Amino acid sequence: MQTNINSKSKSEKNIGSLIINWYLPYWPLFLILTVVGLAAAWAYINFVAVKQYESYATVMVKDNKKGVDESGAMEALQVYPMQNIAENEIEVLQSKTLMTDVVNQLHLYAPIYEGIDFSQWKFNETSAYISSPVSIVARNPDELTETGDTDIAIAVNYYSPKEMQVAHNGYKDKVKEVVIENKKYPLREWCQTRWGVVKFMPNERQTSKPVGPLFFNLNKTKDVVPGLLLNLLVVSPNKLSSTIDLTLRDEIPKRGEDILNRLLTDYTQQSIDEKQDQATNTLNFIEVRLGKVERELDSIESVVQTFRTDKGVVDLGEQGKMYLDNVGDNDRKIADLSMQIAAVDEMENYVNQKSNTGDLIPSTLGIADPILSDLMSKLYSKRVEYESLLKTTTVNNPAATSAAKEIEALRPLVLEKLRNYRISLEAGKRNLASTSNDYNSMLRTIPQKERELMAISREQATKKGIYSFLLEKREQTALASSSATSDSKIIDFANSSILPVSPKKLLTYFMALALFGGLGVGFVSLKEMMNKRILFRSEIESLTSVPVIAEISATKDKESLLKSTSRVSIVAEQFRHLRASIGLFGRKKEIKIKRILVTSSVAGEGKTYISTSLATSLALAGNKVVLVDLDIRKPRTSAIMGIDQQAGVAEFLDGAKTPEEIISTTEVKNLYVVSAGRGEEHSRELILSGRLDILIDYLNDTFDYIVLDASPIDPVSDSYTFSGFCDITLFIIRHNRTPKTMVQILDNNNKFKALKNPRIVFNGIRSRGVMKKMYGYSYGYGYENVYRDREKRSKFQKIFHFPKKDKKIRV
Repeated sequence: MQTNINSKSKSEKNIGSLIINWYLPYWPLFLILTVVGLAAAWAYINFVAVKQYESYATVMVKDNKKGVDESGAMEALQVYPMQNIAENEIEVLQSKTLMTDVVNQLHLYAPIYEGIDFSQWKFNETSAYISSPVSIVARNPDELTETGDTDIAIAVNYYSPKEMQVAHNGYKDKVKEVVIENKKYPLREWCQTRWGVVKFMPNERQTSKPVGPLFFNLNKTKDVVPGLLLNLLVVSPNKLSSTIDLTLRDEIPKRGEDILNRLLTDYTQQSIDEKQDQATNTLNFIEVRLGKVERELDSIESVVQTFRTDKGVVDLGEQGKMYLDNVGDNDRKIADLSMQIAAVDEMENYVNQKSNTGDLIPSTLGIADPILSDLMSKLYSKRVEYESLLKTTTVNNPAATSAAKEIEALRPLVLEKLRNYRISLEAGKRNLASTSNDYNSMLRTIPQKERELMAISREQATKKGIYSFLLEKREQTALASSSATSDSKIIDFANSSILPVSPKKLLTYFMALALFGGLGVGFVSLKEMMNKRILFRSEIESLTSVPVIAEISATKDKESLLKSTSRVSIVAEQFRHLRASIGLFGRKKEIKIKRILVTSSVAGEGKTYISTSLATSLALAGNKVVLVDLDIRKPRTSAIMGIDQQAGVAEFLDGAKTPEEIISTTEVKNLYVVSAGRGEEHSRELILSGRLDILIDYLNDTFDYIVLDASPIDPVSDSYTFSGFCDITLFIIRHNRTPKTMVQILDNNNKFKALKNPRIVFNGIRSRGVMKKMYGYSYGYGYENVYRDREKRSKFQKIFHFPKKDKKIRV
């Protein structure tokens, strides 16, 4: 469990170190990109983006399933009550048919724009819906020749005050004519243009004056409708609600409100027109029937008048009256049944029609079966619903297919009910006919004249009843037509938002920051990932198991410790840290490590600088130190110390000098140097002889510390040989110099494995980033910038003449 916690902590530390090491040094770059991104977002919002406003409206549908029902009185006035569904009405509100009417009525196919006006800091065209003094009306919008992406300039000439008074007698319309392509067009008159027949009208919606030149373009209605429907959102708040919310986005709030209001008005009027059409169809049917019955009634009355005149019939007996009443009742019932049978025939023809459209439904007046009437109403409603769906969808649409299936499912039920009802009517008619025959048999005893009169009177009474019934139904239908109301109710007319909803400022700023921040992260990440050299201590620790015991910052003066022995600096403190890390405490009785070998993988990594500075640091601490230059091929240490021409290790190995003769003093107290000498190729071969052991033993007995500056291990094998003479090996890796591949193979390198007690010193660390001078070595390298702060405080004391404290050598 502890292992998992440590692994997690190390992972979090690596991520944090990656962010600090990679990106924090480049904070000025990210700051600049942030400022540029915010400025770009601000410019986009204020000068480029088109502001969008939202217009809202709400309508309620009379959906009986969701609790909205009409009163009994209103329902009684409707000949065929409609069953509305909110989901279907949402589709109707989004139909192309309604939006096409809106586009044509508001003339949205001919938009007028205000052009770019740099004096007003406008960099895009804006709609002149409420600023243009004129609007364009097409006689037939679908026959217009589209202008496409080309904007046509339009100019307006105005009447002078004097012309206004003479020509218009003070009429407030100041527009005189319209000029397009150097051709003048009058107002309120149809004009033939190269795009079609149009008329220029004063813009009744104008509330402001245009600030830039005016342009217009012409489009066909069918090309404008899809764009408006794309910005229109029609939804129901929830499944149980019968209200519908409409939202439309537009750059001009007034235009958005006009579109929604016109859409709702047309939708409401469409519902009223449908009901009036139904009532009209019923009235036409009743009028035809009334005319026929009226002609039959007139004929019967003429026959009665002739019969009474010719036959001299004045009064009937009481018995004849009784029989007449009974037979008359039966005949009226038979006539009623006959009318119902005729209505059943018409309904069967209507049901058997193959078309599923909502054509004129036969009248169900006089049908006593409520179930049959209900089935006919349902069939008619489904056909009307199917026809409404075809206006907005195709035949293959799932909703239309479902409605057609429902119609086909209802048809056999209705036919079966009609057949059963016909059988019932015909049976009743036969029963009544049989009863009437019995009464007729009784009436045979009545005089022939009286019987004939009774027959004529009976037929007259029947026709009068039918005539009165049709007159009553005509009045009811006419009343229903005149009081027709919509199946929806507008709750809130369109109202627009005060502030624009697009572009969203916070989102735009966030996207700009994300974009420019991503560019910065991408640049830094690409730069860091393409670097194949060691930059961070964490990279060394991830590539090899050898511990890193010290980090040495880069300095311009590589001999700073030699020439400024008393100055407290970052580098001096870092060498003290190195001294402590390898157990060099400065007191002889505690010394455990005495011989120190300094080497590196390749040349140029600063092993000579580290060896000389470490030896100087040890000498400043009061230890007797000897620095031995074992790099006979390139004696860099000897050159720095100025003893490259003196006898050294090479001469000792040749046997020409004794150890005492090759040890030189330096200007640093307690620091001695043994040069590499001026050896030849055979001198380097003598390294394998036993004379080097003699030299090391002598130095070990004479000095407190021995610092051996050896050659790199990769090109030559000298360091491999010298490792046996030392107690610890300092392996130098240089910042932004040592290749990562070289560190990766250290653990598997046989020469490196042969080194005794290897420890890594990370050398030459430099600050990174855009403003390097503002960064200390604390960023990514593990040191606090305390010494730089101390130097700044010292300069501050000098400026304000603070008394100086005595400096002491820190060891």
